Amino acid sequence: MSEPKIKLAFVKLQKALYALEIIAKKPLDEDRRNIDATIQRFEFTIELFWKLLKSILESKGVEVQYPKDVLREAYKGYLIDHEEQWLQMLKDRNLTSHTYDYDENLADIIYQRILTYVPVFKETYVKLADKFNDETIDRS
Repeated sequence: MSEPKIKLAFVKLQKALYALEIIAKKPLDEDRRNIDATIQRFEFTIELFWKLLKSILESKGVEVQYPKDVLREAYKGYLIDHEEQWLQMLKDRNLTSHTYDYDENLADIIYQRILTYVPVFKETYVKLADKFNDETIDRS
């Protein structure tokens, strides 16, 4: 049985990932709301992902503090695949959350990358849920 902190992290992540998938599937609208919403949900999802990975690593006795270090250790521990892609996701999150002047071109580029990240998130979530969460998980 997984510990309560990890269980709760899975629940939160599942909801965030579902919300990201829903908005990413919607057709783009003229006022760019979908792009903005997709980016915002991506930021939330990647944040929950690295925090879940950190909790899993801590449960195994691996202490890490920063998101980049968490991703590197998660890769070393076979919790995630495609280390460089995960590090790019983190860079994209940092770009979007620390860019105070809205850059439409940057938003478009990151939006397109997010569409490729969603399947990676989903695949990783299922893999982790199979290993570390004994609750019934929606894997669709």
